[in-house]
Amino acid sequence: MSNGRASVPDGVKISNGLTPQKDNHYPSAMSQGVQQMSISASTQELAELIDVHLGELRPESPAWRVSDSPISGRGIFAVRDIVKGEELFREHTLLVGPTAHRSTNLRTCTLCYRLVPGEDDTDAMCPAGCGLPVCPECAVSERHANECKLFRKWEPKELGHIEPRALRILSVVRCFFLNEAQRRLLYAMQANADKYYMKEVERAAGCFEHFPHEQDMLDYFYRTICAFNTNAFESRSRVEGHEVLVRALFPLAGLLNHQCTPNASHHFEDAETIVVTAAERIPQGAEITMSYTKVLWSTLARKMFLGMTKHFMCHCPRCEDPTPQPSSSPSPSPSPTLSSRASHVADRKQSCTYEYIAHTPHVRSTLLQ
Repeated sequence: MSNGRASVPDGVKISNGLTPQKDNHYPSAMSQGVQQMSISASTQELAELIDVHLGELRPESPAWRVSDSPISGRGIFAVRDIVKGEELFREHTLLVGPTAHRSTNLRTCTLCYRLVPGEDDTDAMCPAGCGLPVCPECAVSERHANECKLFRKWEPKELGHIEPRALRILSVVRCFFLNEAQRRLLYAMQANADKYYMKEVERAAGCFEHFPHEQDMLDYFYRTICAFNTNAFESRSRVEGHEVLVRALFPLAGLLNHQCTPNASHHFEDAETIVVTAAERIPQGAEITMSYTKVLWSTLARKMFLGMTKHFMCHCPRCEDPTPQPSSSPSPSPSPTLSSRASHVADRKQSCTYEYIAHTPHVRSTLLQ
């Protein structure tokens, strides 16, 4: 995405409001608030990397293109007139992992998302001792073997129950298993640095006896978690009647900029696939947008939410309209959904403009060799 994101489930972008803690092992950028890290690819290179990422899911003649956005950063634009209800694209995740909210059932397989049978946590945990919940079928898979080996190398401190802090970091740890093209795509995505983001890694580090402290690895972790928290969605779906909530990074869907009256909507086909659809007719050349808030919130509620959690203030026609607007929610909650849309703004050409509440120094971006 082109903006800061916040921790909001069911399809809205995520970032974490965590307490900062200074540590010499972590990048000094953490102490400087929300920043925008340097991007290692041009918009054209990003578009080409996304085509590779989409693979067989890329339409033969896409109705959209990736281009620089007058709203903010990069965006997605219609290359022809698009009818209401038309599927624009579907996309598999680049990185994904459990949210590990304490309100969710942690005995969910980290690969197939089925509920692992058993009476307690130990029945669901990998028998090899990595500490991850995994079903018997996935426990012997090659994909789990790599993650299992890494977690066992770090040596979990607690094997008597599933540790949410270690489980939550799995989505970021999986960056180590990306191929070269996928790593280039990760570094081509916008990443808003924040002094709070490394706290998630610090918490996970406390769950292991030998968590890595090499600077290059920590830099890679930090860059990944910033890209993740800037662009990721929390995907809610059901697997065999079991509700699944995961953090998922979709590079193309992550380029959808915010509009308080969006022209596109999305849903999750499964825990690792997003489908984006036109919510109204979209004329050729128009930017395809979504809302990062509940669209029926009042202007004050939207502005508060966007400013506090996404680090920008929206100045679109709807936000600048002084006419009082009814609100379906008195104040922003931490978990808005995108199930409905607000009324159409007459002059969509005015679009949204953003005023960032952030600094933008360059931060070194190097791939982990």
